[in-house]
Amino acid sequence: MCTQPKRSGLGDKDVGTAASVLHAFYRELCQDEDGNRYSVVVFRTHPGFNITDYELEDETPVRFIDDCLFEIESTGKELTRCP
Repeated sequence: MCTQPKRSGLGDKDVGTAASVLHAFYRELCQDEDGNRYSVVVFRTHPGFNITDYELEDETPVRFIDDCLFEIESTGKELTRCP
């Protein structure tokens, strides 16, 4: 009798990748002082914990300052939420 291992249903490429760990909540439309628009992704790397992270769509880290303001960490450029 030939037995086969159990499969999780996930492809090999999905297991252990960052995308399989992240849980995006929503996106915030923001703009800088020059009017350039950005989309800030709000997510949690560990859904069971109350720690929220922020980044641009290109995975550039963003720091939450307050309810209306973010900062791109690498450049210091401030982004405000779009009305």
